[in-house]
Amino acid sequence: MRAAIVSRVYADPETRGKLRALAGLGCSIAALVPSVWRSADDRLRETAFGDDGGARILPIPVRGPGRAGPEGPRWDRRALRRALAEFRPDVVQVEEEPWMRIAAQVARAAPRVRFRLVAFGWQSLPAPLTLAARLRRRHVVRSAAGLVGGNSLALDLLARDRGAVAQAVLPALGVSPPLLAARDEHERLVIGFVGRLVPEKGLDLLFRACARLRRAWEVHVVGSGPAQEELEELVARLGVAAYVTWHGALRRDGLHPLWGRFDCLALPSRTTERWIEARCRTAIEAMAHGVPVVAAKTGALPEVVGETGCIVPEGDVDAL
Repeated sequence: MRAAIVSRVYADPETRGKLRALAGLGCSIAALVPSVWRSADDRLRETAFGDDGGARILPIPVRGPGRAGPEGPRWDRRALRRALAEFRPDVVQVEEEPWMRIAAQVARAAPRVRFRLVAFGWQSLPAPLTLAARLRRRHVVRSAAGLVGGNSLALDLLARDRGAVAQAVLPALGVSPPLLAARDEHERLVIGFVGRLVPEKGLDLLFRACARLRRAWEVHVVGSGPAQEELEELVARLGVAAYVTWHGALRRDGLHPLWGRFDCLALPSRTTERWIEARCRTAIEAMAHGVPVVAAKTGALPEVVGETGCIVPEGDVDAL
């Protein structure tokens, strides 16, 4: 099997674990990625051409590598098609939304280069798209030999425009569990919250629920956002400010020591007209560290958490 994956994600070497694992299974794997990408520290970095653990990395020239818009950078069409023709893949999976230009470019190349296309999507709520984006999405989905959704909601949206075709639910990236999930011993119930401080994340619900607990507890909040001042005022009104620790936004290596302190992770998210809990990476990281998750029954949280935690009705403080 010769397979290629087209995505901005794999420009970062830290995200290539899946590619190396596939290469280890005997597949010929290539990742077509932008030649320049913006790292987490907001610096532009160049992608090196070559081999990474058996996976071939093929940088494609792009325009606007630092663009934050939904379309991302513009990929060089000729360079993209030339790289696909030289690698000669049997199948190409595009891990970008099917309404994006890069997905349409790969779909148009499929008949000429003679590969089977797999379309991927994270979008879990219907969203307004321009006419051009709608046409691109329809063309990509109808051209695909297979559909992959980051969760079941995303897969359902993809499958609406396509009849019987191979389908799967598979997040684009996984999490490497630690070799040892060490636990701290303590008398208090230590609750973790990791996420952006915005109303849809439901942190206010967590504070109201904790205020009703009859045993000793503390909450550690990792994240920042526009709702922080309002949330600080809420804990002051509830009289529980002494039991809340604000860590601010932390990188993954800064968060790592906290996992061993948490007895559980709380994700009391709310669905809005334009947002739903789709990727659930924080829940996956918690479970990888042996931390059970208490999550709202919304978005993809129930299917991700499964039986490894507790699912409560959305917005129900008593249940939480």
